Amino acid sequence: MKTICTVGLLVLLHFFPDFVAAQDSIPQPRRPKIGLVLSGGAAKGIAHIGVLKVLEEAGIVPDYITGTSMGSIIGGLYAMGYPADTLEKIIIEQDWEKVLSDKIPLNQVIIEEKPFFENQLVEFPFEKWKIKMPSGLIYGQQISSLLSQLTLPAYALSDFNHLPIPFCCVGSDIIRGTSVIINQGSLPDAMRASMAIPTIFTPIHRDSFLLVDGGLVHNFPVSEAKAMGADIIIGVYTGARRADEAKLSSFTGIITQSVFLLSLQDLDEQMPNVNIYIEPDLSDFVASDFKKADSIMVRGERAARLQFDQLKTLADSLNQLAPSLTVNRLQNIYTLWIDEIEIMGNNRYSKQEILGEAGIESSRFLSPAEIDKGINQLYGTNHFEKVNYQLRQADGLNILSIYCIEKAPVLIKAAINFDSYSQAGFLLNMTYRNFLLPASRFIATGKVAENYRINASYLKYINLAQTTSLFVNWQLSRDKIPILRDGIQREEFGLVDVTVDLGIQRRLGRNMMIGMGLQREALQFKPRSGDEIPFDRLSYKNFNVYGFFQLNTLDRNIFPRKGSSLSLEVKHLRNNQFDVENFTSTVPPDSVFAFQPYTKLMLYNRNLIKLHRWASISISPFVGIIFNPSNTFGDFFLVGSPEILTRRSMPFHGLKANELVAQTAFGANVGYQHFLKSNWLLSFDVNAGVFKRPVALTADFLNEDYFALAGGSVSLGYNSFLGPLRAVLSMPFNTDGDVDDGLRFFLILGHRF
Repeated sequence: MKTICTVGLLVLLHFFPDFVAAQDSIPQPRRPKIGLVLSGGAAKGIAHIGVLKVLEEAGIVPDYITGTSMGSIIGGLYAMGYPADTLEKIIIEQDWEKVLSDKIPLNQVIIEEKPFFENQLVEFPFEKWKIKMPSGLIYGQQISSLLSQLTLPAYALSDFNHLPIPFCCVGSDIIRGTSVIINQGSLPDAMRASMAIPTIFTPIHRDSFLLVDGGLVHNFPVSEAKAMGADIIIGVYTGARRADEAKLSSFTGIITQSVFLLSLQDLDEQMPNVNIYIEPDLSDFVASDFKKADSIMVRGERAARLQFDQLKTLADSLNQLAPSLTVNRLQNIYTLWIDEIEIMGNNRYSKQEILGEAGIESSRFLSPAEIDKGINQLYGTNHFEKVNYQLRQADGLNILSIYCIEKAPVLIKAAINFDSYSQAGFLLNMTYRNFLLPASRFIATGKVAENYRINASYLKYINLAQTTSLFVNWQLSRDKIPILRDGIQREEFGLVDVTVDLGIQRRLGRNMMIGMGLQREALQFKPRSGDEIPFDRLSYKNFNVYGFFQLNTLDRNIFPRKGSSLSLEVKHLRNNQFDVENFTSTVPPDSVFAFQPYTKLMLYNRNLIKLHRWASISISPFVGIIFNPSNTFGDFFLVGSPEILTRRSMPFHGLKANELVAQTAFGANVGYQHFLKSNWLLSFDVNAGVFKRPVALTADFLNEDYFALAGGSVSLGYNSFLGPLRAVLSMPFNTDGDVDDGLRFFLILGHRF
């Protein structure tokens, strides 16, 4: 006992000689307060958790915590009562690629928005006749959602001094260039503001400040810990250091030194007040190494263990004076009565529309999972740049505040696209929300290529929950239709297709849609090659009635790993008029081109079953049947290529694009896909089907018999900054002369929408 007291006295004399001298006149000595200061450092800041594990082992319980950037997140959660081992588990379990983005799984996006979600090269908001550039690449949808979940137990505390361990963090006011102390308000918003790295994350408006990462000005908030009442400072630094002259010869080195110059000067000013300094060796890591979190935590633990004896001695000596702070972790919330819901940030969408989309209401109990689901549903409408929430208490009432950042009313998207069918193409999309009428969406899309596409669609929701809508679509497209016999192309037609649709549809949940509509279809065929084609131009004008069902639970648009997609359409076609120019056959045109009303069914289903993180198997049946046609020269399915290229397409591995024109097609594909890395995909596919060709003009107008065909492919894909790149090598099996033997190569680059 005497030894411990002696060591403790030496510690106090070393750290606080004036404080100890004053004890001669005080009967009951005061226990000195410990302040824990955690710096920023992005991924490197995860090392703080390793340090916390050693502090717990040594018996150190901080009386105050201050933090910047990643230090504010780790420090704020620790101040709530999360122990170090729980924080370690939280960090390790995160999908950091998702957390540090605005991405959500595709299956959380409403089905009518899925084709346009994160499926473009660039996107520009267009407002007041100007293109508006974003203030950061990432709005922080996912990190804000995660912080809201983790800090939910502290929803009733607006003063951070009332946390189990008093806490504050710092941000940088980008307007004034000064450090801003954040010690009250919303805890998740405070953390988000403190880590808003400029040009990466958008800044946060708070009072009169526009806040970005606190590390730009004040990365080591020692003075704040002293101001809170700390007598002893334990500082953990994981941020930038001054580079030597050799490293300043590179562009990157100069930029890094320039960005952190103020922070490095501030570090020098803060260091004299630090009593125990811990700086892990993180020279092998960079700020974006979140996937190396476990190794970074080990470095933090290793650095703290080098000072374990000093830490243990300090803890023992202080405990001789008085017991350490008792930290009572805030209790998890499993359900909460919500008295009111308020919406903030909305201009174009009413509170009723937003709550209808979210599917939540006040004056009832809500679980955190139900709140998260509602927030995700709102974000999945694609109407907002960001949606997050805050729970708070006011006058004894529990209030759920939903904060929205609406997307600009007009968005312009662009992408490039190349494939072996259409060749090089440029895609442009304009989305205009609430055009002419509220709760509406107008979309115009164009693809400039040899086989061009132009689409315009207007959708108007007609119920409060925005699940039922009326739609009008217009589409213009051009395609090449090859006709093969015995593996040799005999003819080729150019097809210009103009359709107008009017219908009604209803969304069932987020991932299913049913609907029905009327269609006016105008088709124009022109021969491109062939010696015996008996006309120069053939036109159809059809009037169709159809119904459809759509399902899409895929997890993403680009290289999905799990989920299903299904498209089913049943259409009844009735010919109003046909016109043929320079028909040279002796047979009456009506007997060749006119048809009686008939029904058409088209189904394509893709199912991805995830085997583990890196691999999936796919099962994809397809069915296309034209029932009881009297003549189907003007209607058919285009079989071939590994992707859907037109509204008549049936993908089939082993054939070129549109290599097989069929009246009937049914079969299935089975495949295996394996991610070599997160962006590299290797796939193997085999498929088989039964087909029947339509009427052939040069074969006495007789249909052929059914025949079977099989094929397979191997493909390599890469998710590049220009969009997905996929190279496919395929060939047919057992063709029996129905199609040409040999290898086919198909190349795809860029997005589709």
